[in-house]
Amino acid sequence: MVFSIVSRISCLLIASLAVNLSFAQTESANISFVIKNAGIGVDGSFDENSLTYQFNPDDLDASYFKLNIPTTTINTGIKGRDKHLRKAKYFDVENYPNLTFESTKITKTDLGYTLTGELTIKKTTNTIEIPFTMEEIEGQKSLSGYVELDRRDYGVGKNHLILGDLVRISIKVAYKEN
Repeated sequence: MVFSIVSRISCLLIASLAVNLSFAQTESANISFVIKNAGIGVDGSFDENSLTYQFNPDDLDASYFKLNIPTTTINTGIKGRDKHLRKAKYFDVENYPNLTFESTKITKTDLGYTLTGELTIKKTTNTIEIPFTMEEIEGQKSLSGYVELDRRDYGVGKNHLILGDLVRISIKVAYKEN
């Protein structure tokens, strides 16, 4: 009898959790960046990431984004440079294998939305804001945004004469309505 009640409660909890999780989406975002080196824009990307999110334009309080990026997946198209960027001076992938972002608030703006959250790179966490819009091209919806960061705020590299301080990060996520 007790087992039957516990079993029913467990089934109800699992069903409730499954219903709540069905609104969350797990995707891979397209994350690219540009930084100036000797005055020339150097672009790259992170080839792997995991994004879990729930975005409902009609219920921003229930919306959220959680992003995890393995630092080993940095890709500038030049293997030697990528290896250099994985060293302690830059991303220190041995001690900090992931970059993370977790939203704290999403607000509607005149141009779209602003995503506010905590970005952690290496041992530093800062609050950032990412303006983004919802786009539809040929029936495919996506969320697109960008942010400019000072790499020195996160201990990525030292002061350089030829390496720029600002990095522009662009993010694009396929969007499916929940």
